[in-house]
Amino acid sequence: MSGPEKRRLSGRAKFLVDFGPLAVFFIAYFFGRPLASVAGGFVGRDWSIPEGEEIYLAMGAFMPVFAVVFVYSVVKERRVAPMLGVSGAVIAVLGGLAFILHDRTFIFLKPTIVYSLFAVALAAGLATGRNFLKTLFDGALHMEDAAWRILTKRFAGCFAVLALANEVAWRYLMRDCDFTAEARCPGEPAWVNLKVWGFTGAYLAFCVAQAPFLAKHSRQGPQSPSIGLE
Repeated sequence: MSGPEKRRLSGRAKFLVDFGPLAVFFIAYFFGRPLASVAGGFVGRDWSIPEGEEIYLAMGAFMPVFAVVFVYSVVKERRVAPMLGVSGAVIAVLGGLAFILHDRTFIFLKPTIVYSLFAVALAAGLATGRNFLKTLFDGALHMEDAAWRILTKRFAGCFAVLALANEVAWRYLMRDCDFTAEARCPGEPAWVNLKVWGFTGAYLAFCVAQAPFLAKHSRQGPQSPSIGLE
């Protein structure tokens, strides 16, 4: 007798969970100030956002949206997706520190830490004889262990490169930034675009590049895992 069928998010729901909070972050950063002023005008309040606070506004909008999609994912799938859980923990800690200490450095560091944790977890799993990537796919793919090991090494390498790229990028773009000043860092908008579009696009391109490998070693069509790129 087979066990109960595992519940998975639909393709549309999975897309919203993975990329909805990122979209909110982007919109709040670049359009939050004028939207806040317009909304305040409708209710007769001054909802102006000081210049230089855009990154905190974006993070303040991102965190509750992420919390909503996180809860939605848990309720629908009746489990905590491992990497979504890791992302949620890092977001809660670093986002909280950014607001408590009013230090945007924690926001810039978040992708580095999340990607590094993913890379280390996958590599550590291989070293201890466990394959966490196979767990992430949750039965959506059936491959030989040798193929899983190759794919896991590739994903670990991808996350390691993304972590290094973010660390180099934010430190280079913020090299002229005075973190004690209220003004926005000159390179901050470029980093936001890189975080939302560059890293996401690079990861998606990497996943697409694995399609021939998956088609060769699996009898089922490829399905990308939910990895919480937020």
